[in-house]
Amino acid sequence: DDEVGFLVQSFNKMIQDLRDTRRGLELSNTELDQRRRYMEIVLRNVGAGVVSIDAEGRISTLNPAAQRLLRLPSGALLVGHPIRELLQGGPLAEVLDDFEKRLQASSRESVRREVQIPVGEDSLALLLTLTVLQDDDGQRVGAVMVIDDYSQLVKVQRMVAWREVARRIAHEIKNPLTPIQLSAQRIRKRFRDTIAVDTQNAQIFDESVDAILTQVEDLKLLVNEFSNFARLPTANPKPGDLNQIVREVLASYVETEGVTFREQLDVTLPNVELDKEQMRRVLTNLIDNAIAAIKQVVPECAGKIEIVTVCDAALQSVRLEVADNGVGIAPGHRREIFDPYFSTKKHGTGLGLAIVSRIVADHNGYIRIHDNPPQGSRFIVELPLRK
Repeated sequence: DDEVGFLVQSFNKMIQDLRDTRRGLELSNTELDQRRRYMEIVLRNVGAGVVSIDAEGRISTLNPAAQRLLRLPSGALLVGHPIRELLQGGPLAEVLDDFEKRLQASSRESVRREVQIPVGEDSLALLLTLTVLQDDDGQRVGAVMVIDDYSQLVKVQRMVAWREVARRIAHEIKNPLTPIQLSAQRIRKRFRDTIAVDTQNAQIFDESVDAILTQVEDLKLLVNEFSNFARLPTANPKPGDLNQIVREVLASYVETEGVTFREQLDVTLPNVELDKEQMRRVLTNLIDNAIAAIKQVVPECAGKIEIVTVCDAALQSVRLEVADNGVGIAPGHRREIFDPYFSTKKHGTGLGLAIVSRIVADHNGYIRIHDNPPQGSRFIVELPLRK
């Protein structure tokens, strides 16, 4: 009970308090570390791009989706770099400037804007949201930018709108075609013998009636294309052999004059979830386009079409390629080539590749186009493997 004993007790209590404090700090650090790892996992797997920026405009964190959508160099250490330097000269730098002006001019804590980002010969439709971060005292300590890619949604909405247009056009044009055709045939039957005595008038009469009937038939073909596009059924994928579909479709082209077909099919290709009838339509459209492109520039008997299938295990996908040595696609047309009613052919409806794009999208796949050196085009269709 003396002073030394009291000092020893106090010293022991202080040691115990220090131990308890250290354990508490260790537990807190462990908990913080677990939360940090959890947030990293969430950000790494979320589809939207997320970038946090400190008060000086430097990147604090960013996830792989943001790195991809912002076209930032992969594998680079970007944390700590000013985001303006990384986006310098690009359209997103202008968007960031606009965000700051709008935030400074108002009391809002969040702004949103849609932006189109050119990517090679294509473009991305992005929705950017910038939210200000504030501390307990209301001071700005940074911001978070969320980037959503809604390019596919835009394409789907555009396709739905075009299908409605096709349905209405088909309905409005189809009704009067049959009466026009029947009336022209009736006029020929009723007045041909009367006019036959005058050779010159008879020739004009026949040419005029023939022109009407020919144009009616052309319009019927166009209306049928519109109807097919508007009524295109949703894909019903089932496990199927893509190589077998290629062989079946190619069998109907063996007699094509002036074109040599070469197939290079991956014998290890696994079954793919696909709608057989619709995939036949995809391949038929691509081959018909290739033949039309060849006939524009290639001398007789010099046309070549190559059909390739490949299994890409790394990307968990199956690839179908149709390459030709035809006229090719001009770089300026590649963004529009899959849009409805866009055609480079003189008498094309512009629906063939739009239908192909729709079918591939219904299979959760992708289609793109490349040059086929030294001449021609190569269409590439990618379909996901079965899970």
